[in-house]
Amino acid sequence: MKRQSKRIIAILGAAALITGATGAAFAYGGYGPGYGPGWGGHHGRMGGPGGMFGSPGTMMGGYGYTDQQLATLKQSLAITPAQESAWNDYTQALQAQSDLMQAHRQTMFANGIPNADQRLAFHQQGLAQMQRVVDARRALLATLTPQQQAQLSNQTGRGCWNR
Repeated sequence: MKRQSKRIIAILGAAALITGATGAAFAYGGYGPGYGPGWGGHHGRMGGPGGMFGSPGTMMGGYGYTDQQLATLKQSLAITPAQESAWNDYTQALQAQSDLMQAHRQTMFANGIPNADQRLAFHQQGLAQMQRVVDARRALLATLTPQQQAQLSNQTGRGCWNR
């Protein structure tokens, strides 16, 4: 009987330690998708200082480019007058994407969590806008020299925007 009591006490003690450690981890928030407060960091994901849309003065809060960054990129690429129209179309597509994301953000903060139909509409609008950015980038790349193309790819990263 004594042996069984010790076993039960050991199991209950281990369970208490696990529960305490788990509770502390959830209270702290850890380093989840948004690195912010709350469970898994979700509160910082969109609007917080490190969130997806949280940095003022940047397009899409870190996922886009500021006007200053675009001006610096344009200067470093040495965009010619013949390339100016394609460059303007590309930057306008980027700005429209940023504006759309900001509008979605404002809608979510004003109305709460969007329902399935709203989320579908957001995704469809976002996909259409991404296609405009990709098309504008392709048109810009067609006007650039091979050196400019390489420089643009190096400075803006690799991914769907470079195709």
